[in-house]
Amino acid sequence: MAFLLFALAQPVVKGGWVRLVPPVVKDTAAYFTLENRGKTPLRLVGAETPVAQRVSLHRDHREVRSGQTVFGMRPLDHVDIPPGGQVAFKPGAYHLMLEGLKRPLRPGEKVEITLLFQNGTRLKVLLPVEMR
Repeated sequence: MAFLLFALAQPVVKGGWVRLVPPVVKDTAAYFTLENRGKTPLRLVGAETPVAQRVSLHRDHREVRSGQTVFGMRPLDHVDIPPGGQVAFKPGAYHLMLEGLKRPLRPGEKVEITLLFQNGTRLKVLLPVEMR
């Protein structure tokens, strides 16, 4: 049955990078495009990486309060990717927060991140650390 689910929902990561932060900063963000090449919806429910204590899904938002624009981000329980669709994880939108970095990241190194889907699919990706 798991093989059938994988055949129906096929996640693919295109591009991607992890933001380089100064060594004293303990959190950073990862960006990429997540594509669903399958025939059923995909639900991304989390991620993990050996370089951080935890990884969480977030979406940037802005709102106007008392005439002032306030920027922030909100944690998410999941991100849905429709069949044949894609979701861009990019600055100002969806992203993964790598929280509690266990060590400073180096420019150009590759960070392994495992994306976790509701149907049990796990997708390992390697994303370069870049200053953008």
